[in-house]
Amino acid sequence: MAIQQTHSAPAEKQVHSATEDFDLFQLPKTYYDNPYPFFKHLRDNEPAHVNSDGSVLLTRYDDVKAVWRDLSGVVNREAAYREKFGEGPLLEQHTTSMLFRDPPDHDRLREVVNPFFTQFGIERLRVSVHEIVAKLLDELEDNKDIDYVADFASRIPIQVICDIFGVPRADGPRIRDLGAQVLFPLNPAVSAEAIAAGHKATAEFKAYLLDYVNFWRSQPVEETPSNIISALVKAEKSGQQISENEMLHMCILVLNGGHETTTNLIGLSTLALIQNRDQFERMAMATDASVVAVGIEECLRYASPLQLQGRRTTREVAIPSGGTIAPNTEVIVAQASANRDERIFDSPEKFDLDRRPNPHLAFGAGIHVCLGRPLARLEASIALPAITKRFPKLDLREGLSFNPNARFRGIRTMPVTLG
Repeated sequence: MAIQQTHSAPAEKQVHSATEDFDLFQLPKTYYDNPYPFFKHLRDNEPAHVNSDGSVLLTRYDDVKAVWRDLSGVVNREAAYREKFGEGPLLEQHTTSMLFRDPPDHDRLREVVNPFFTQFGIERLRVSVHEIVAKLLDELEDNKDIDYVADFASRIPIQVICDIFGVPRADGPRIRDLGAQVLFPLNPAVSAEAIAAGHKATAEFKAYLLDYVNFWRSQPVEETPSNIISALVKAEKSGQQISENEMLHMCILVLNGGHETTTNLIGLSTLALIQNRDQFERMAMATDASVVAVGIEECLRYASPLQLQGRRTTREVAIPSGGTIAPNTEVIVAQASANRDERIFDSPEKFDLDRRPNPHLAFGAGIHVCLGRPLARLEASIALPAITKRFPKLDLREGLSFNPNARFRGIRTMPVTLG
């Protein structure tokens, strides 16, 4: 059937098969360019869609929230990931980090790093983020044409993460690329080569981090840790239950959680601003922090950089759209689709920086709600007003392309002219 394009890309018709032929494990290229027509079709026609592997894809807002609220659902996928990845460092990462741990291990690990991601802890980074953004803008001043993601959006989060780790900012590109190789195999369908690269990258990343862990082990314990690695070592020395492997995998998780999604948030939000010039001007003219804050929530809803998350049921779960999900079912929740659900949001395809209320699900919900959400908000609230003010004629050139990544939506290349 024909579906009208609903994202901010050119309004052309896209054609795809009926929902019974839709499969997260065999996605067409048009999905990566714009998943939202597919989501709308599923919301309207088959909100609980069964994929070829037996997993259930939920696309309606109320269904997504129902699964997140069900405390009996689990995130541990050791059996499935062992079959998918085989033994090795990659399996270790995606079964050891707190993202894939259930209570009490999830709570134990989260408690160690939580102080770094409270509103108070993030505020300590505000000056640093302003400095990073200002320096990058100054570097761009003499350029006319740039790749927005490579030259701006991706460089902010990785420098911030380096500061959080207490490692040189110059190491940012290296650990960013390693992190991306660790993260990519979480997609529904990946090649054996991508899995092998993920194992290798995880091992290399662990070796890199271990040098810094051992350095902080050799130092007196910091009363107030200056970085997250020092905090992990302090927890270890104070007798908290955390293994060396858990420390290393926690750091990899922090990098990927803090870099990939924030890069994508800044890139996708800027694309939306360019394609909605009235909203671009609204962001550029904003002088009140509260106005910017409301606008960032709309960027989070509209961009939804983390598109899909998973849970496994341990009991029968009723969903509001009708029917039940059987125990021991892999459930994939499409929070990106939930954030465009017409049942909750008025004119959800409209990008409106003044949208209120805005109960988006970009950060998830429940005990696994995104740890770094105040950091993502901080970086976007500084970067987006700054770029729109400095370059009011910022515009797209030919060559926009998206990453072939269903779980984390982002822009691969975004050629722009600065005007």
